[in-house]
Amino acid sequence: MFVEKKQNKSGSTSVRIIQKVHGKRKCVKVIGCSSDAEDIGLLVKRGSRWIEEHQAGVPLFEFDDEAVAYDKVLAGLRQSQLRLVGPELIYGTLFDRIGYDKVKTADNDLFRALVITRLYHPGSKLRTSEYMERFMHRSYSSDAIYRFLDELCVRDRTAEQVREASDESIGVKWQVEQVAFEHTKAVMGGQVTVAFYDTSTLYFESQEDEVRVPGYSKDGKNENPQVVLGLLVGTGGNPIGYEIHKGNQYEGTTLLPIVKKLEKRFSLSHPIIVADAGLLSAKNIEQLETEKYEYIIGARIRSMSRADKETVLGLGLKDGKLKSITIKGRRHVISMSDGRAKKDAKDREKGIQRLEKRFAKGKITKASVNNRGYNRLLTLKGETTVTIDQNKIAEDARLDGLKGYVTNSKIKDKEVVENYRNLFFIERAFRMNKTDLAIRPIYHRLFNRIEAHVCICFTAYTILLELERILKKTEDKKNKIPGITIYRAKFLAESLYKIEYVNPYNGKNMSVVLRTDYDEEVMRLLDAIGLKL
Repeated sequence: MFVEKKQNKSGSTSVRIIQKVHGKRKCVKVIGCSSDAEDIGLLVKRGSRWIEEHQAGVPLFEFDDEAVAYDKVLAGLRQSQLRLVGPELIYGTLFDRIGYDKVKTADNDLFRALVITRLYHPGSKLRTSEYMERFMHRSYSSDAIYRFLDELCVRDRTAEQVREASDESIGVKWQVEQVAFEHTKAVMGGQVTVAFYDTSTLYFESQEDEVRVPGYSKDGKNENPQVVLGLLVGTGGNPIGYEIHKGNQYEGTTLLPIVKKLEKRFSLSHPIIVADAGLLSAKNIEQLETEKYEYIIGARIRSMSRADKETVLGLGLKDGKLKSITIKGRRHVISMSDGRAKKDAKDREKGIQRLEKRFAKGKITKASVNNRGYNRLLTLKGETTVTIDQNKIAEDARLDGLKGYVTNSKIKDKEVVENYRNLFFIERAFRMNKTDLAIRPIYHRLFNRIEAHVCICFTAYTILLELERILKKTEDKKNKIPGITIYRAKFLAESLYKIEYVNPYNGKNMSVVLRTDYDEEVMRLLDAIGLKL
């Protein structure tokens, strides 16, 4: 008798026991069938063993030793032998590829673990510690994490001091920004010619101090203490650097210091600065012009004087048209969009409905004594009553669809508008940090821990953005196969586990990444990143 491997039409291989009887081949037993090379090898061994037992006259039991061994292995498995490896495999690879593995900290492994955990399981440091121990088998007490955060960021250091200092003494924030900038420069073709700036607020579930103070909150948490986060990015939202400011600091005063500092540090050649209308002030513009920066800043057409509004309306712009005009000695690019006009009208209608509901009794409240939002449509009568002014509504409607941009650049009108539209990426950067990375609320009290927390989120955001850039390759328009999103990638990463066990035949310690129910997608994801299991 001998073992035979027979190729089937389906592509699989059958392993059979063959015996010659009177010169003819006879199939005595079919051991099994498989398309996997390892399984086929195991079936061949099982067939050889069957022949030895049969020829020796040993009866074949219903469950042979191999089956018993399998049962022993499976019965002896413990949760501690199962390890989540997908996040480390995917996010960890990008962590290294971007260059964050070169960042020197008091504990590089912990820094890496905190960044990767922030990407797939953001939460408090206590929850992070529990999660890492349960799924990654990395034991860090919350106290150890807090001590690490205390040492992570060095405060009150100038760029000159950092450049002169040894690598070991450079604050991690500086190193992280350096790595982020080099990566951004590489992605953008070797130079940064346009930089986008915006601010957001991060609130705290704790008491205020000299830095964490209440202010105008973009999260609608005006009663909570907060800090102001200023973020500078390149085209596509690729990060350059950030700064943290007191919670009540006016965002307009945060622009020039960070631009000048990062420009000097990274040897930027006076990039065009793009910012939204919140930073439009005479002082800001004068400072930018004095420092010889080119800028593109959103204009507030509805806040212009009546004469300037009439000048804008006098252009008679139609859908999709642009035109430059000079207002108060500065170039304004004005655009018109029918789609934006419909949105403006719809937003105003909703705003009016909210006003009507709030002032149904015609009584003024403290919150209405301002000109924010649609409160500009109100008219005060006497000392206590307030009404919605229909004439103001009609005037406001005339400006629907118009958008303005103030600039001193020499680029064409169309390029001005296109560059300003890229502010979408920095708005998206804040949104990704606040939702995907859960950067706020912040529960820390000490400022160096606050800065360390933001530094970790900044690092994670760079990785998330790079993953998104890579995943665009997974789209196959020809075969109508959609690309993998960063949210789907996170789900797939969390499905990849490794199991460690002892081989019962040779006693060797073994490990294998378990197959998932989404193997095809996982392979597409890994291929895009350049990985193999």
